[in-house]
Amino acid sequence: MAESNRRLAPATKKGTIVVQPGQPLEFTDVVDTDAPNDAAKSIAATIGKTLAAYMKAARTLLEGKYVSQKELAPPHMQAPCNIFVLRCIDGILVRYDQGLQGPAKVRCAEVNQSLTEVAPQFSEQVIHFPEDPTTYVPSSGGPELILAMTDAAGATQEIARLRPLIYATTELPDGFQIPLPPARPPCLVAVHNEFDLQMHGIVVPSDEPLKLVGPDVEQLIVHGRCRLKVGWQTIEIYPPLGGEYWKPEYAPTWAELDLLAMIAQKNLIASSLSGLDSRGPSRKRYAALLDELETLLTGPEEPVHQFLKQHPELLCPTSDHHWSKLPFGERVSDFVFREPYNDYQLVEIEAPIRELFRKDGQQREELTHAINQIADWVQYVTNNKQKVEEELGLVGISTNPRSLVVIGRSASLSEENRRKLVTLQAQHSKLRILTYDDLIASARANLERLLGPLKFVAQNAELYFFKESAPPSR
Repeated sequence: MAESNRRLAPATKKGTIVVQPGQPLEFTDVVDTDAPNDAAKSIAATIGKTLAAYMKAARTLLEGKYVSQKELAPPHMQAPCNIFVLRCIDGILVRYDQGLQGPAKVRCAEVNQSLTEVAPQFSEQVIHFPEDPTTYVPSSGGPELILAMTDAAGATQEIARLRPLIYATTELPDGFQIPLPPARPPCLVAVHNEFDLQMHGIVVPSDEPLKLVGPDVEQLIVHGRCRLKVGWQTIEIYPPLGGEYWKPEYAPTWAELDLLAMIAQKNLIASSLSGLDSRGPSRKRYAALLDELETLLTGPEEPVHQFLKQHPELLCPTSDHHWSKLPFGERVSDFVFREPYNDYQLVEIEAPIRELFRKDGQQREELTHAINQIADWVQYVTNNKQKVEEELGLVGISTNPRSLVVIGRSASLSEENRRKLVTLQAQHSKLRILTYDDLIASARANLERLLGPLKFVAQNAELYFFKESAPPSR
């Protein structure tokens, strides 16, 4: 076996190769040897040096010209890798393992064995070259993918267990012409330890009949990247081509073409999914905002007011303008919203820690105060309509605008309290009273009509929602 650290001249060594599932290759009992190994030195001088130049070029590109695209690069380009080259009687196996200690090395060896014997072992039972695929039975072991379902209570149930297998052949397709140097040698197999996974489904309420198709059914695509629990980053297997194909000066072009191909492929997938559902960034933003608002509800009023001042659309998603802290005489409003056609809404917010009713069912002073605030504002507008329009800019405001009080939490309300709220609102024209939980639920429902489900999240994956186009009318 010939070994180099990509900077020093190759040295001939003797040792044992240890292949363990999920671990980089280990080379034990390694000692220098004076025994000639012309074959290994030949591989190191051609393939080894070329692949070392390839990795150096890739690293240069990802630290310079394509630094912003590094996360899109193939896994073996993203971090230093040790390279193991094994020339068999019918092909060349190249294995990239992430380098954990010391400078990255290139090790080259030759065996008098076929890819049928060697490939399963060094790919951890992923790649196979069966002589007859119809009767071939792969050995046990190898990485597995487990699909499981977790319910609302946190219980997990395994649904399926998959084992990735790649069957390959050393025979090139009829009529295939191997390109001449300096073109990159064609791969019989090229596989990374990570891959895209997509699942398609639908979103339906759990308490409604299941509808699988139709323009109103919310479709779902889960797209993520899975990583096999193997010790290698990438494995490439080439036909047994001669040294004329392996020249270090060819490697920079190969590296850039490989990098561009992977970037283009991932960008194409991302563009396709974004075209299917362009609402993803907005959905993430508003899901985070609602979560942030919920975390503020255990505290005082002012941080909540400041948050809603920064995100007024959560209070009134259809407004085209809003004001905060407008004076209505001696009283100051929390918010005023203007909706299309000069439809105004006055908003009073109280602290989320306020309770609406006492234990005996009687209305608390905080709720009474909030309703009286609204009544005072409306009375001021009625008595000073022209002044309100000219000085405050509320052009076209009605003398009886809509109003909203946001106060307290839903958990403090009994069914009897809810009925009293309905009666109380009926006594005041155009008044709505919401708890902060009601407000969040209302905002979430409005946003989900436009953006799709907000509560669904996935680990290490992106969710895309869309609806089928309605068939053309006849």
